[in-house]
Amino acid sequence: MIARSLAGTLLGFTLSAALVALLHALPGGQGALVALLLAFFPLWIGFMTLAFFFRNGSRAWLGLGAANLLAIGALWLVRHGGA
Repeated sequence: MIARSLAGTLLGFTLSAALVALLHALPGGQGALVALLLAFFPLWIGFMTLAFFFRNGSRAWLGLGAANLLAIGALWLVRHGGA
């Protein structure tokens, strides 16, 4: 239970931040900064809740960790790959 809680809290935070940054980096996202910042907290709460749907803590860490890698990789591609 503690492992899933920590996975949801720590990796959920970074995943939410990466998704908000990714949406902000996309074309047209600069005008919606306030809405994206307001969406950060519900996303974080959602990822914390999602962590408890995994069977055990190690799967929560692996699942949310993989999602973090994908989100950060997509953010890197949007910022550096298109220019």
